[in-house]
Amino acid sequence: MKTTIAVAFTTVLVALGASASPAVHRDHGKRHALTGPNGEPYVPGKWFDRFFMIIAENMDFWPVESQSTFANLWKQAPGGRLLANYYAVEHPSQPNYFDHIAATTFGWNSDSVVNITGSESFSIVDLLEEKGISWGGYAEDYPITQGCYVPYAPENPDGTQVPHSYVRKHFPFISFETIYTNETRCNKLYNADMFWKHLEEGKLPQFVYFAPNLLNDGHDTNASYFANYVQKTWIDTFYHNDYFNTRALNYLSLDESGNTTGFNTVPGDNNNHIYAAIWGDALTNRDTYDKYDFARYNHSSITATLEMNWWGKTGLLGRNDTYAPVFALPYDGAN
Repeated sequence: MKTTIAVAFTTVLVALGASASPAVHRDHGKRHALTGPNGEPYVPGKWFDRFFMIIAENMDFWPVESQSTFANLWKQAPGGRLLANYYAVEHPSQPNYFDHIAATTFGWNSDSVVNITGSESFSIVDLLEEKGISWGGYAEDYPITQGCYVPYAPENPDGTQVPHSYVRKHFPFISFETIYTNETRCNKLYNADMFWKHLEEGKLPQFVYFAPNLLNDGHDTNASYFANYVQKTWIDTFYHNDYFNTRALNYLSLDESGNTTGFNTVPGDNNNHIYAAIWGDALTNRDTYDKYDFARYNHSSITATLEMNWWGKTGLLGRNDTYAPVFALPYDGAN
């Protein structure tokens, strides 16, 4: 792998207007044009026209599922389903985030700053743009409104890291040379306030990646804190926003489990079982039993599912997306 540990601490800064408040979540029956933030027309997919994902941190399956917020999510959200046999791919955090968009960890097993360079920096972003599919990454406490912020984390005036804030390792786009060297692509990375603005305007991109801060994602807290955050901030949108759930597949999961037994020694790491739920009208459940899916999915299933939806085949990245199972949409009895 071509990587460089040193990072050029340059920042692409693009100023926007005032940010929107996350207090406005409900659609109120408005009809929205299917366009991205910059007016890009939606490219129709086989099952969905928009994929939304939100990622939490370092918790095992049962501590999350035992929270009523998450036990109810896959039961009550539109078309909800529990991916009951879903596994992360590595410890610690960062390689799992790489896998979300590149279908590989690049053999990396550290949270240290790394740049993915050259041909290895090919990711789902390249495939989406080739087909004209809009995309965007949103991160809580991202220190700029829009652009590429390449330092590891925001800093206080005395040079210390701002606690419980944004960290680069949870926002994989910043580590890919094909993104951080491209101003146009950098301008598709936003502070999370812009998500709520784009949602209210009905102009979300077709691929939406959302990274909470270290408090809200459970990294510096616990499953109960994460559940309270989702209940307060997201549940109304997840359950009741027609625009958000129309022609949509939505995904909530974690980067990895809290169980690091056998870290870097156990092939396949069977301790990396994590909670994952999907919902939206892209899903069709025939009966109650269809709300449980026991196929052994992993993070590479994300890119595989996107490929099957928009290209009709998997393996376009030539990595683990070739082998990872595609989310069953609709359920076909195979799982």
